[in-house]
Amino acid sequence: MKFTIFFTFIVGIFFFGNSFAAESKSNSDVTRLNKLNFCKITKPAENNYEPENFETTNNLLRETGQDSLYCGEKIIIRGVVVDQNCVPVGDAKVYIWQIDCKGKYPYKPFKNDVNKKLIDINKTLTFTGNGVATTNNKGEFHFVTVYPPAIHNLPSHVNVRVEHRTVGKIQTRFMLKGHKVEFPEHYPELKTIYEIASKKNVSIYNYQIVLAGNSEDSY
Repeated sequence: MKFTIFFTFIVGIFFFGNSFAAESKSNSDVTRLNKLNFCKITKPAENNYEPENFETTNNLLRETGQDSLYCGEKIIIRGVVVDQNCVPVGDAKVYIWQIDCKGKYPYKPFKNDVNKKLIDINKTLTFTGNGVATTNNKGEFHFVTVYPPAIHNLPSHVNVRVEHRTVGKIQTRFMLKGHKVEFPEHYPELKTIYEIASKKNVSIYNYQIVLAGNSEDSY
């Protein structure tokens, strides 16, 4: 009888001990995994010159159906939208707006409390200064635009707003300095864009936007 009780006690310790160890290891793995898969949330930044109406194209050089007539250096802005766990966010709307090569916003702003001297609606060029794109299933997007001069006591930049129906939204800016891809041919994710850009000798600027949400909640 005593032997049976002792044997049962030993088996119980072995079983529950292993179970506890497995659970501890599992929790440890989860903690370690979360730390490894956490992306720093993008810092927000405001700009009052958002357009009243956005052009429904990712090509800021012209409106749909027009021939391009613009000044300045043509560039490609490429980026990816991810959530706070670094998971790509598909079907997000990405809006951008900026000044032209002369330092003017070539559209009517949504807000009235702006410097009217920075607005030039009666333009002769086709550059729209704003556009919109939708991220693919990898969270990727791109725009064709021009390199803007410095404005608002800031270095050259492009304003951006990202919206997703469940993950969230953010307004920030793309600072161009330091984001030019020096050897785009070495990045597999840039292959398609690079093939186009290299023919025209167009520079690519690359960015990541991290939304403060979890895209997995959508599924």
